[in-house]
Amino acid sequence: MGIYLSITSHLEPTYRKQYNIRRLISCFLLFWVMKLSDSNTHDHYWLNGQTFLILIWVALAWIFWHYAFWRFQGGIIDTFSRNMIYFGSIWSLIWKLVAQNLIIMVWIAFISPISGIKTWRKAVKHNRKLFIDNQKSDIWN
Repeated sequence: MGIYLSITSHLEPTYRKQYNIRRLISCFLLFWVMKLSDSNTHDHYWLNGQTFLILIWVALAWIFWHYAFWRFQGGIIDTFSRNMIYFGSIWSLIWKLVAQNLIIMVWIAFISPISGIKTWRKAVKHNRKLFIDNQKSDIWN
């Protein structure tokens, strides 16, 4: 429990409370994408060794998601995706924005066991608490 307490203690409480819906959706989509890309298409058993590894990856993604999201903010992919110019009808624009955000959420969940652990270790090393300053009051209090 000491490691999990350290993981949660290096996040500001308001930051920990935010983005839980995004984290849930992105981890669910990650499981779904990884399970669909499972190479054993002829295996009719839903629970097998690969599913166990996928569940471990998704569990690590759930734990370290906030750290990976913090690292993603202001990065190259985030800046590029925010500054894209869209052309087309209103429905194609909405579709592009939804698809882009879903892909980004799956990407954050996919890299969070690696990027999140690195960011957490850096926060422990420098004894920092991570937060996102979005100039909004905490509506969760």
